[in-house]
Amino acid sequence: MVSESFCATCLRTVYAGGNESCPVCASPLLKTGVAVAENADPVTVSASIDPSLIPDNESLRLEAVKRYEILDTPRDGAFDRITFLASKIFNVPISTVTIVDSDRIWFKSAQGLEAEQIDRDPGLCASAILVDEPWVVEDAKMDPRTLENPLVLGDLGLRFYAGVPLVTGDGYKLGMLNIIDQQPRELSEDELSILQELSKIVVDELELRLAARRMHKELSAH
Repeated sequence: MVSESFCATCLRTVYAGGNESCPVCASPLLKTGVAVAENADPVTVSASIDPSLIPDNESLRLEAVKRYEILDTPRDGAFDRITFLASKIFNVPISTVTIVDSDRIWFKSAQGLEAEQIDRDPGLCASAILVDEPWVVEDAKMDPRTLENPLVLGDLGLRFYAGVPLVTGDGYKLGMLNIIDQQPRELSEDELSILQELSKIVVDELELRLAARRMHKELSAH
């Protein structure tokens, strides 16, 4: 079995063997292949995705993700402005727009993080897309859903998480708009409403791009 550990600095799983440094954050690796960040201990995670994190409509949901052709596209101003506003409005150090792929959580935009993606498990977005309502964790060290999560126990020190699903017109959850803090906090109903409206702007942008691509294809066909 291949040994692996979670890099709390770059939010990646690092596999043993060959590398002298983490391929993302360049932190030096021990002989076991574990990334060593200053004042941080890596946390071992499972290589497999917990079946409880897979929605019943997963195959159709992934088809919807594919339909929008958003994965692995460069970051751009439209989405970066939304995460920038979210960070400022809620006064949090981290805000992200994520897309939940089959085995990873990919960041279309991220304020306060340099990572481009993390493994689907232990990413909180994988749990958040299982429910219809916003997923809020006021204190991750006290919430049973997140007590053992490497993002909480590791160097990132996640304490607060609030995510609203990015829901398509036909009801599929592509990913999340998230705000994250390293301090516990509460979210008022008004604040939650603002986060929900921002998530709708993300979806509107995705829909506009999809419509533009379809129109371009139709015009090109004539």
